[in-house]
Amino acid sequence: MNKNFYPVLLIPVILFFAYYFFSPSCISGDCKNGIGTKVLSGSYRYDGSFLNGLAHGKGKLVLGGVESYDGDWNRGNKEGKGIYKYADGTVYEGDWKLNKRNGFGKLTDSEGNLIYDGQWKDDGQVLAKISQ
Repeated sequence: MNKNFYPVLLIPVILFFAYYFFSPSCISGDCKNGIGTKVLSGSYRYDGSFLNGLAHGKGKLVLGGVESYDGDWNRGNKEGKGIYKYADGTVYEGDWKLNKRNGFGKLTDSEGNLIYDGQWKDDGQVLAKISQ
């Protein structure tokens, strides 16, 4: 066999091991169509409902132990009502659509002071009611 062919044979093996080691694992429950817990070590942890292997329904996602989202999911997207706690301590509580702040919501700083309370569209503020 031609020695130049060996790297081609190794590629599928390397891809398999990369997928295995860098894919999230279901550590409890039914992470396909039910309620369970899926983790990717050092990256994220999701506890909640699943549909076809995606977050769907109610659930909580914790990213790197620093940020979190607790709320409604639709086919793997933040969609509906939810609370997002950012690494800097700010908190958004309100409506989501396709992973973006859309609809009514309020943003508070790390001490609970109101930053913005009103309508959002694609993560931006509209009809500003900004607190001083």
